[in-house]
Parts: sequence; C-alpha cells; structure tokens
Amino acid sequence: MAGVSTKEIKNRIRSMESTKQITKAMEMVATSKLRKAQAQVASSRPYFQIFSTAISDIIAANTDFSSPYLVERPVKKLVYIVIAGDRGLAGGYNSNILKQVVADMEGKESVVLPIGKKAVDFFQSKKVSLLTANYAVAESVSLGDCFSIAKNLAKGAFE
Repeated sequence: MAGVSTKEIKNRIRSMESTKQITKAMEMVATSKLRKAQAQVASSRPYFQIFSTAISDIIAANTDFSSPYLVERPVKKLVYIVIAGDRGLAGGYNSNILKQVVADMEGKESVVLPIGKKAVDFFQSKKVSLLTANYAVAESVSLGDCFSIAKNLAKGAFE
C-alpha cells in the first residue's frame, strides 16, 4: 500500500467498523422479524389443521361437489410462481431461486408469475413468458391477490 497515509488507514478502519455495526443491527432486526413470523405460523397451525379436516369431511360427505380447483385437466403449461426479493441483502437467495427455476423450466412449456422486483427484472431480461409483471413489489402482494391468481389459473384464464 505505497503512498497511503496512516490517516487514510485509520479512516478506512473506522469505516469498516461502522459498516460492521450497521450490518449487525440489520441482522438483529431481520432475526427479530423472522422469529415473529415463525411464531405467527406456529400459532396458526392448529387452526389450519381444523380447517383442513373440516374441508376434507365436507368433500368426502358431498359426492356431487364440483370445483375448478379439483378438476383434473391435462397439463399444457407449467406455471412457476417465483418469489424473490425487492431489494437488499438477499442476493444469494435470489440468485439460487432464479437459477433453480431456469434449470427446472428447461425444455418444458411454461410460464412464470414473478413476485418481487428482482424476479420480474430477471425474467423480463431473459424474455421468459410472464403471466403478469404487476407484482414487482413483493410486500404489496396480499392474500387476496394470491386467491385471485389461483382462481384464474384454475379456470384456465391465463392459457
């Protein structure tokens, strides 16, 4: 490091320590959010099991029940729902998910429903057929949007 003063080295060390503190704080916030989400999932599990049992009982008891979700159809196209990050420190996650989907799509007639800015940008750049690019902000996708998408897929609206 020829020509570098001790002042510049000290500034660089302080900068690295500051970055380390910020990264540690971000990690703690992310850990807290993850624990909260895990607790919510765990607390809703008994309700899901009761709901699942009730739906199974209704289906078993009602023989003339028909639903577009239960109709068996020949597979024409595969739909990949890809959830990637919008921004931030999720590079490894985004990269691995996108690589896995591309590898799995190889040689198959398929379409992608990207959720998150990184997924939308990636598949648009690869010129992959998209159902819609309306969900570029992952955190804005609601449960109602998911049900609407599933309903339209079951009806064959996107074919």
